[in-house]
Amino acid sequence: MKKMTGILSVLLASACLFAGGCSHSPKTTAEKTSASSSDELKILTIGTADSGGTMYPVGKALAQVISDSDSNIKVNISASNGSYFNVRSLGKEEIDLGLVSGDVAFAAVNGKGEFEGNPQENLRVIAAVYSSLSNWIAPSSLGISDVHDIKGKRIGIGPEDSTTESSAKIVMETLGISEENSRFKNCGLGSGTEEIVNGTLDAIHGFAGIPIQGLGDLADKIPCTVLRYTDQELRSILRENSFFCRDVIPAGTYKGQEEDIPTFGIKCLLCVNASMDDDLVYELTKILAEHTESLSGMHAALSSITRNGFMYEDLPIVLHPGAERYYRENGLLTD
Repeated sequence: MKKMTGILSVLLASACLFAGGCSHSPKTTAEKTSASSSDELKILTIGTADSGGTMYPVGKALAQVISDSDSNIKVNISASNGSYFNVRSLGKEEIDLGLVSGDVAFAAVNGKGEFEGNPQENLRVIAAVYSSLSNWIAPSSLGISDVHDIKGKRIGIGPEDSTTESSAKIVMETLGISEENSRFKNCGLGSGTEEIVNGTLDAIHGFAGIPIQGLGDLADKIPCTVLRYTDQELRSILRENSFFCRDVIPAGTYKGQEEDIPTFGIKCLLCVNASMDDDLVYELTKILAEHTESLSGMHAALSSITRNGFMYEDLPIVLHPGAERYYRENGLLTD
């Protein structure tokens, strides 16, 4: 009987081995990374946004610098609808890295807005990488100069569930512009700028690092005006949305723009799931911190990353422990 019991035990153990383990589910990328040897190639995916905005080229720059700096890491690009989509994908561990606007990250962790009843408590940040700014542009032929002038017109507010859309809606509510008195359309910058050129839209909003490629391409095709907020409008927007801050679109950002344009913005974060291996996050943070000058030369929006403290100070959500360890070990963070 004892002999038979022993044979059964061996058979059961063998069955578990051939099945890939008795109780293990398929490993996520982060789990595979944690379990892999230091010289094994780690293939990561970074979620960005549509190719007409800033997240895509910024994500491309980050991927290139990381991949070029460590032969054991390869980063692929994934275009998406932007911050909200990237948060959800990180939560499901469908991507490894994601660019997320600071307001969306704050709402996600705290279960606010779109995430009410479904807080994304495992969302963590490696670093802030650039600032997204509110940009409104319209054909100069319309003869308008201020954002409030778009009331009653056909307005491209960004892809559905994107930060561009959510920030546009905040502006619309503050300025008394609604779907009752105007026409809103969800569209990416690529399709939206085509509609401006074709005359089926009157104005379009971009919320990204400047210059926004799609808006720059539009200004190169037809004479355009970058629309202004009044000082009172900016005060109202900032009073109700503390995660925003004042900023400026410098003169010359877009063709034909001869003056600085006051606006508001927010930091864009490189985020991960809390489950990502600490040592891997430490290495990613180290690479970014040591290549800020290279990054700033790859896209104008990334110039912010060179400012002291920009990467790790005044963040709306907590750092991943691996990132925090790097900043502390290098004297950048103190208690």
